[in-house]
Amino acid sequence: MRALLLAVTLAACAADVGGEPEPQGDPADYEEVEWTGPAGKGDFSGIPVTFDRHNIMSDTVLLAADAVSAPAIQAFLERSPYGTRSWLADYTMDGRRFSEVLAEEARIGGIDPVVLLARMQVESSLVSKTARPGPTTINHALGCGCPDGARCGSQYAGLRSQLACAVDVLHTQLTGSRDGTGQWRLGASRRTLDPVSVTPHTHATAALYAYTPWVLTGRGGNWLVWNVTRKYLEHFDEAGALNLP
Repeated sequence: MRALLLAVTLAACAADVGGEPEPQGDPADYEEVEWTGPAGKGDFSGIPVTFDRHNIMSDTVLLAADAVSAPAIQAFLERSPYGTRSWLADYTMDGRRFSEVLAEEARIGGIDPVVLLARMQVESSLVSKTARPGPTTINHALGCGCPDGARCGSQYAGLRSQLACAVDVLHTQLTGSRDGTGQWRLGASRRTLDPVSVTPHTHATAALYAYTPWVLTGRGGNWLVWNVTRKYLEHFDEAGALNLP
């Protein structure tokens, strides 16, 4: 895994928040995904059918770096879960399609590319947009290196840098849960900024709260991460493009 020196950790920065974050994402992201597949298959993705603040997703999902291929990501962007064509379908970086770069960054860092797509949507609605947004939105697409109440770090500006930063933070925080050095750890109760008591049941859940220490059921935070990730995994699954262990 490539080393990326982070000047700040998102968990520490979030503690300075003066109030609840503004609602994020597309209005469609707040519609809970109803499972329509075979009975008993609702947990196929490692994302619980019913929201459980202690169990946002399994470690298997977060670490499924090969869950979807670059062509599958491109097809997802061509026909997104919003019934539209994402502007990202045409976006290139150094002459390469965004879908190819995303798949590569996910593989290098060992993080599920679907989780990164969902994070991008939760932070900046980047997937559901049909027209290219302004440079500020693109430069800080995943909110990585952007402490609340302070300026974003210029070293993390740009979509590729944001992807690399998010991958590194998630992997670092998951490792911190595993080895007991992280503030958010498996089985250790801690209060979010809502404030709500959370006891992570998976290392992945601990990592997600380290990235965003909010629950915000029905209106943002890790509830929104849970709901959007489920939406995207189901969309890939319906296309026959999902490859989870």
